[in-house]
Amino acid sequence: MINTIIALLIIFTLNVFSTCLGNLKTVFLAQKAIKPVYLITFVDAMVLVYAFKLISTSSGYGFILAFALGKILGVYLANRIEQVLALGLLEIEVYKPTESGRILADTLRARGYYVTTTLGYGIEGKERWILTIILPRKEFPGLHALIEQDGKVNMSVKPITKTYGKVGGINAVA
Repeated sequence: MINTIIALLIIFTLNVFSTCLGNLKTVFLAQKAIKPVYLITFVDAMVLVYAFKLISTSSGYGFILAFALGKILGVYLANRIEQVLALGLLEIEVYKPTESGRILADTLRARGYYVTTTLGYGIEGKERWILTIILPRKEFPGLHALIEQDGKVNMSVKPITKTYGKVGGINAVA
């Protein structure tokens, strides 16, 4: 009985680990961070083969259930890890009327954000500023909170994989 419980826990744990690695591998591939993918793929393959070996030599539906529950928890943990890592860059476009757009752009620049402004036209041809900010995903919650302080705002957020030049950072402002 105790051996069965230990085997179930091992299968569950192996699948949590394997699924978490597999999902993180996908995240790294999406961000074009290829080097960690080689190691993750190797470790994931070893863990998965060992888990399948344990399942194939076991009997009962409990082992299949432990395998499936391990997959579910692995996906959840990988999602949490990915949120903490927050790999990649975002391009944020904020659309504001001209005067409030100018003030917001200056405020963001004073806080150290790189901001590019473009004149655009909204509904009925009304002039508005388009503020473009490129920054690491980790920095987005702070930027979002700062922008929301300005009141009602329309914005689009897009993931990007590459930038060239002096973009994608925040200046340290004293």
